Amino acid sequence: MEEEFNREINESMSLTSEARLKRLRVAPRLPAKTTITVVNYKRNPDVVAEVLSRANGKCEGCGADAPFIRKSDNTPYLEVHHIRQLAKGGEDTVENAIALCPNCHREKHFG
Repeated sequence: MEEEFNREINESMSLTSEARLKRLRVAPRLPAKTTITVVNYKRNPDVVAEVLSRANGKCEGCGADAPFIRKSDNTPYLEVHHIRQLAKGGEDTVENAIALCPNCHREKHFG
């Protein structure tokens, strides 16, 4: 679905603003709904904690300091990313995980 949506965005971007605004005037205001079944992995919290501890507030991708501090517990905000995705058979281990800033994490998934 995401791939199709991205294709539709690219198609829309190729239109003039005038053409998009014309389409928007007749577009439904409420989005259609779809039901999706997903697989969720129960991750090991010790892996996350150890990877964040190892990173010590620094992105293991670009080396920059975490972009902000979490309000909930005053820790540096980094996201733990699996090098080989769990969905592709990757293990939930410290060796298969890195702590990334949000920009590096997005880049790993969409770059």
